[in-house]
Amino acid sequence: MTKNNYFHMKLREHREEIARLKEELEVSAKAALESESATAGMAAEQLEREKAAARVERQRVVTQLESVEADRDEVLVRLRESEQRELQEKERARARTKSFVVGLVLLAGVVVIFLASSFGGEPEVVVPTSVVIPTSTSVPTSVVIPTSTSVVIPTSTSVPTKATTSVSPAATTTTTLEPVLPVDPDVEEPVVEIDELAVLTASYEMWESGERVQTLQIVLGMQADWIYGPVTFDRHTSVLIDRDLSLSTLPPPPTTTSQPLPPYIPGIGLMYPNEQVRDFKHPGQADEWIFFGNAGTSVRVQMTSRHFDTHLEVTDPTGVVIALNDDHDGTDSFVSVQLCHTGAYTVIAGNFGYGSMQFGEYALLLTGGDVVFDAILQKCEAG
Repeated sequence: MTKNNYFHMKLREHREEIARLKEELEVSAKAALESESATAGMAAEQLEREKAAARVERQRVVTQLESVEADRDEVLVRLRESEQRELQEKERARARTKSFVVGLVLLAGVVVIFLASSFGGEPEVVVPTSVVIPTSTSVPTSVVIPTSTSVVIPTSTSVPTKATTSVSPAATTTTTLEPVLPVDPDVEEPVVEIDELAVLTASYEMWESGERVQTLQIVLGMQADWIYGPVTFDRHTSVLIDRDLSLSTLPPPPTTTSQPLPPYIPGIGLMYPNEQVRDFKHPGQADEWIFFGNAGTSVRVQMTSRHFDTHLEVTDPTGVVIALNDDHDGTDSFVSVQLCHTGAYTVIAGNFGYGSMQFGEYALLLTGGDVVFDAILQKCEAG
């Protein structure tokens, strides 16, 4: 009996254990279903977010594309406007050219009338009342000179005799006028021919410097250094003799007694306001001059020379270049400087280009010293 009770107890325990395991299995299955449902919901939300981001990105790309197309349309409109303006400018230039040519034609007619009337009598001059200007660059215009001119020649003091001078009808002068057209930047400028005879027979001065001397040296077939010195003089004389041209335009021949170079004395000169200084620049040397300036003032320095191409520099008391100039007026130099420091400023007087071997007399002039505006003082303080 006791044994049967034991088996019944074990059977009940097993049944309870089976029931408990079934409950756990149901709970686990339910949790798995809930987890799967939650995962599916999260995946759907993530998918929706990705779709929304894709829609936003697509909208952004479409907006950029529309903006690019709008910019392209605007560029096309501006390009068309620029082409129209260019065509209008060409038309205006063509109209100005036609007007200029017509004016030249009329002026030529007036000149012919004046020249014909200056010989006496009343010449018959035929001036065209209408001028047809072709669109090409060559505009031929015919000016008809009278075929006969009447001149009154007195044979005595009391009875004048009328004589007639006849000219062959074939003597008709044709004047071709080339209109001045606007310069096309895409077309190379024509090479200007040098009138060698005019260059060779022009008057020059010894130690002259400039473009005239450069042109002469090119015609003489020598290396151009822009200075009319003894070498250029000798070559110029030789070419004039070879071409049987007059030597009257030559400058006095250079001599060691009449054109000596002054001795070079190294050092720094002093400059004072409103006082011009003169000196001689030696080959390969740049002269230095100093002046004392006050902060807040403005000064001007001018350098002139008839012998070489000047070049001017000004440095402040710290040695920094604050101004430089070349060819302000021809080959002369000029600077206007606002002084930001009180102290000694240096003016460097030299030459520009073609090596440093140019030399000759020059002049320096220092002016100014006036107080400048507060804005420039503030700019100096900011610097």
